[in-house]
Amino acid sequence: MSYLTTYGTLWGAIPITTGRVFFVAPSASYTVEGRSYVASDNNDGLSPERALLTVNQAVTNATADVGDVIMLLPGSHSWSATQTINKAGLKVLGVPGGPIDPHEHGTRTTRYDAAVTTTASAAVFTVSSARTEIAYVHIVPASAQAGISLAAADANFHDITWNITTAANTATFGISVTGASARPRLSNHYVYVEDNQGPFLRCAAATGGMDGGVLQRSLVVLAGSTAWDDVVEITTGVDNFTIRDCDFIHSSGAIMTDVIDVTGNTNDHAVMVMRCMHAVAGDLTEATATSDIVLCNNYIATIQGGTGGTLSTG
Repeated sequence: MSYLTTYGTLWGAIPITTGRVFFVAPSASYTVEGRSYVASDNNDGLSPERALLTVNQAVTNATADVGDVIMLLPGSHSWSATQTINKAGLKVLGVPGGPIDPHEHGTRTTRYDAAVTTTASAAVFTVSSARTEIAYVHIVPASAQAGISLAAADANFHDITWNITTAANTATFGISVTGASARPRLSNHYVYVEDNQGPFLRCAAATGGMDGGVLQRSLVVLAGSTAWDDVVEITTGVDNFTIRDCDFIHSSGAIMTDVIDVTGNTNDHAVMVMRCMHAVAGDLTEATATSDIVLCNNYIATIQGGTGGTLSTG
């Protein structure tokens, strides 16, 4: 449901939906169209002027599989508990900015206006129901926690910017996939990392579990002066997973030691990596056996005066 504002624009028009739109404010006091309002989980959330305080309450109010949308208003959202998406078919969205050309290789690098984090020792979002969509937000994981913990099928996480710069901890993940048959669709992510954190994407499904999924059209940047071990780590139970059209960038001060590590996953040809580019000094892949990973048209950069890029074979 959309609302015509006093300035002739529409709230709730994106996405087009036959369900309800529940608005969530970044703080108890917030501003819409120059006017101040008080957010509360006692509100109904069905108008920008009657916003809720938490996604958890919006999920409680929503109905599964009818097109309901949870819209995060611009600002810094900081919750004291993980926000659990446990009803199927919900969309959790920030207000979209100007999209890039869908045919462009890459992703939007300007951070989205709705920034989300948690003060709890928990994931920012815990997704336990199928067909959840999260998009147009800026996620800041807490130290030693995941930004999104996924244990449900057919998730679609797209157009997200990330800041993973807390004190170095190899248990800090961007997206942690643990559920069987998760098949996540991950597109258009801009990931900014400092130091040796945990992987941006970690897949550890049960044996024979996650069959399918894709990480595509994304840019991962490593800053600082400390090497980062793995950008993507696939440990067990994964088959038919594709990583394509992604760029992995680091400076001379810090390298990505192994961009994609599949050493714990022993399914033949389980992971295909295609049309990806990575910076000098690091390795594109690490695997227990060469048959576990398939490569097609990936390139490692060279310094100025070199070849301008060399086909990466491992």
